[in-house]
Amino acid sequence: MKGEIAVVCSRADPASLNIFERLLEMLDWEAGKDYISSGRWRLMVHEGRQSRLQCLEERLASLGLEPELIVFASRHEAKSALPWMGGHFTGFMDEAQFSFAAAAPLALRSFLHNLRHMALPGFAISAEATHHGPADVRTPCFFAEIGSTEEQWRDPRAGRAVAGAILALEEEAAPVFLGLGGGHYVARQTDLLFQSSAAFGHLFSNYQTEKLNLDMLEEARQKSGAAYAYFDRKSLRSPERRRLEGLLAEMDLPVLRGREIRERYPLA
Repeated sequence: MKGEIAVVCSRADPASLNIFERLLEMLDWEAGKDYISSGRWRLMVHEGRQSRLQCLEERLASLGLEPELIVFASRHEAKSALPWMGGHFTGFMDEAQFSFAAAAPLALRSFLHNLRHMALPGFAISAEATHHGPADVRTPCFFAEIGSTEEQWRDPRAGRAVAGAILALEEEAAPVFLGLGGGHYVARQTDLLFQSSAAFGHLFSNYQTEKLNLDMLEEARQKSGAAYAYFDRKSLRSPERRRLEGLLAEMDLPVLRGREIRERYPLA
């Protein structure tokens, strides 16, 4: 990963602003037109909600920016109030329509490993299922988040950890999987990210899999660059798993079990 990386922040989001301020402290930045830069990094801040951004790439192009990766710095909300850091890809689906942004599997894998190495006490770390917008982004992207309450959103330590994990991003080659099943925090897929050299593209939890059809899975594969799929088998009812296996067979997308992933792609 040698090209431009754009980090997009929002003043309307306290966690995003926290990460923005920590990034300002960690590098020397030069002013540009509506953004600042440091080496390959491009840092911009806007006033709206991250999940509602539209036509972002057109805006970046108008500034002369063509990043190879976009990172959205954001808050994460959860009723559990669990101190948490992690990331996810974006997209939505319903019975009438669906759209998935381009995923950045190798970057998300690197980000999560970087967070884990920083080991901020008291914070859980995981990937999440694909959810919310923006879903029209054609450049590989992911959300880098702090959760789950205002206390954590404004914690400078959490902001520094996420900012540091972003700045340490590296894209090492890895096999890419679609992930199917599990809870919103995709626990088994997250474990595989840490226990093997595999990476995950779009991830769909149990509450999403029943909506998936062939067209959705094909777009998710294309937007992820996935060569394989993985099921959280314990979380899926047998009829649903068989339905999904049939769709993946039509796509000629091999399904590997967790044991096979760890054996075939051991952690380096």
